[in-house]
Amino acid sequence: MKRKHLLFILLLAGTSTFAQTPITISNSNMPGSGDTLRYTDIQISSLGNYTQTGVNFTWNFYNVISTTEGVRSFKSSFQTPYALFFLSLNEYGEKIADTIGAGPVVFTQYYNFYKKQTSPNAFIADGAGVTFNNVPLPSYYSDKDELYHFPMSYPKYDSTSFKFSTITTTLIPVSYSKKGYRATRVDGWGTVTTPFGTANCLRLVTTQYSMDSIKTNLGPISFPVGFQNFQRSYQWITTTSKIPFLEITGNLVGGVFTPTLARYRGYEIPVNTTGLNDVNDDRALMLYPNPVKDQLRIQLHEPAQVLLYDAQGKLLRT
Repeated sequence: MKRKHLLFILLLAGTSTFAQTPITISNSNMPGSGDTLRYTDIQISSLGNYTQTGVNFTWNFYNVISTTEGVRSFKSSFQTPYALFFLSLNEYGEKIADTIGAGPVVFTQYYNFYKKQTSPNAFIADGAGVTFNNVPLPSYYSDKDELYHFPMSYPKYDSTSFKFSTITTTLIPVSYSKKGYRATRVDGWGTVTTPFGTANCLRLVTTQYSMDSIKTNLGPISFPVGFQNFQRSYQWITTTSKIPFLEITGNLVGGVFTPTLARYRGYEIPVNTTGLNDVNDDRALMLYPNPVKDQLRIQLHEPAQVLLYDAQGKLLRT
């Protein structure tokens, strides 16, 4: 009876400790130097309905199918091969690939660069760097792509233009450019659950409307080939994850969104099917204080997963 009583108190307390007001995101919640952020890819067909949103909303993606795992690593620009080109204490490089391309067009040490700036207060895409024939080559946004404006809370809408181009020279066989604008809308807030856990979040939808072009530099006459590049991303942002706690990205063609990539922050936590009623040793699980006022402490003496539900059976946190 004592164990069941503790569970009852836990259910009552859980309804008042999560997602009562929307969180606020600032530049300090963005990735920075030394951040190594793990993620897990999701089988897209297992996502379910990800477009629903609301106020104090509960998004539950606990049952998605996890596939591959990876890491996003951010370094100070001074620790990258392009330190001389991106000189700022608030500039951070993320290596995207060791090698891209094929045949005569092979680039190495591909980095994207991001910057935390105060005017405007935003986290921006600042440029990129690649190496060709052992020569480091920087490329810049002449009109910065402001990925997030701060402070970010609910509700919020902003739109920003961008313009990016690589160096045009006969030393490089191809050049690339893009120009357009990004529209971002914070359309909900609440809690989101993945196989990694549960967190308070903002939900935002960001759409890039871009006209891209590729031009070869190998012949005496070269014409750029242009194409539309509309991309959309659904993101669940938290104060602690640095990158989206959950992100679904894809192409927008004719107003129809087709997801191509989905991932959540962290690695999947193995499920332990042992429930409270199956714990025979009173020392294996301790919940205190009882009754709960502001904070509940859970003490375990062996690896386990704890699921917190409210009195209506809704999962509040993992």
